[in-house]
Amino acid sequence: MTFASAGFYDYHVLHETTDTRSPAKRFYEVKSIYEKVVAISSARYIAATMQTQGKSVPYLKIVNLLEAFHCLLHRLGRCDVSLDIPFGSEPLTYLKRRLKSIPVAVRLVRLCRAVLRRTPCFVMRFIGTILYPILGDRGPLRGYHGNTSDYLRTGLGQYVALTQHSDTMVPPGRFVPSLFVAVIPGARVLAENGAVISPDHRLLADVSWAGDQAASQPWAHPALRKFELPPIQHVGGRVAVINSIQAANYYHWMFDVLPRLGLLQRSGLTADRFIISATTGFQTDTLKLLGLSDDCLFSPDASTHIRADELVIPSLSGPVFSMSPQQHACEYVRSAFLEKGRYRKPHRAIYITRGDATHRRVVNEVEICDDVAALGFEVVSLSGVPFSKQVEMFAEAKIIVGPHGAGFTNAVFCEPGTVLIEFMPTGRIIDCFERLARIGGLTYHSLVCAEIDTGGGPVTNDHVVDRSALRDLIARYVPGSG
Repeated sequence: MTFASAGFYDYHVLHETTDTRSPAKRFYEVKSIYEKVVAISSARYIAATMQTQGKSVPYLKIVNLLEAFHCLLHRLGRCDVSLDIPFGSEPLTYLKRRLKSIPVAVRLVRLCRAVLRRTPCFVMRFIGTILYPILGDRGPLRGYHGNTSDYLRTGLGQYVALTQHSDTMVPPGRFVPSLFVAVIPGARVLAENGAVISPDHRLLADVSWAGDQAASQPWAHPALRKFELPPIQHVGGRVAVINSIQAANYYHWMFDVLPRLGLLQRSGLTADRFIISATTGFQTDTLKLLGLSDDCLFSPDASTHIRADELVIPSLSGPVFSMSPQQHACEYVRSAFLEKGRYRKPHRAIYITRGDATHRRVVNEVEICDDVAALGFEVVSLSGVPFSKQVEMFAEAKIIVGPHGAGFTNAVFCEPGTVLIEFMPTGRIIDCFERLARIGGLTYHSLVCAEIDTGGGPVTNDHVVDRSALRDLIARYVPGSG
């Protein structure tokens, strides 16, 4: 039911484009419309409409008020667009669609969303400032410093700036971080991701990555929403914070966590202990090869809150969730784990399978494995393979094929000229390994595959590889495979 069908006004008046009515006549017509809005909202009218249409009270109120308000705007000469609300549609969906057509409303909604997102941070910052004299370093944080250098302008500490290496193979862009190592007496480390808190009880945002791209904004950091921080553990001497977000993920461990050790090495500074995860097999393997003994490691968890005599803070190697390794990170990983003269000349053809994974699997992998095995490929699952063996495997590879996954991180150990063919589901197209290939001088190909919805979203969906397209691609590099 609309106003027109209810007889409240002539629906065709909405299509008028000229108005010769006097101001007095307009006023009385607007007054009449207002009275009709009140009448429509009355309980008696709603009850009668519910009986005839079987609609809910909230729905009718929204629809009727929208129609009345639209007619009011038209009578005032502010709207010449017809209004047609089908009773079967959702009123909130309709309202959102209408608001999106009004530029002022769109800007207002965006402003409101931005304010609402930042409000918890501002509220907690105010509470933290008020309670700091009472609760001290266990209370809510007093806000954040956008950059470590901002704090060091007024606080005590040391700052060593490092240069980012240039490379003609890597085009300039937004993935160029500022590299440094800072030493701040009395600074603290919070939780497993290595968030750093300055002595004035504020977060150091540039070395405290929070999560995905949205949560990388300082005001969205979880530490700024805590009413009470864990008990503080004092650690004497000079302590280096190495851990960062996603340390349990092999890709992020190799390109975001370990390179902080490389920055520390380049700065010439030293540390007595290191705050870094040492729980998984690849973590303990790599740390052992780097010569870090268990007694100098502190593996953080959610309850970690450490104050050091001097906290050594290497910068993050880059935007953690940009999924793009930095050149300095690749150079450090190669120099740390590749043993010169140990490996044979690249000659191996390797297919990396994700058959034992729980997501992002190749649906027709049995057929794919048969195809590549017939061409002389080794079919390898990296699960359970010791780290040193993985380094050797990729260092001796001439061509590597497989689905997108953390295992391709090992392509950092490949020699220049190695061919990398990566299966990429249509909903999960990212360029991290393409960038890695450019940095290492590899030949890279992405084979986009049809996605199979498994209910977990684009990150976890399986995919089907075009066998013919794969054979044609391999034929370019493997003699006799055409």
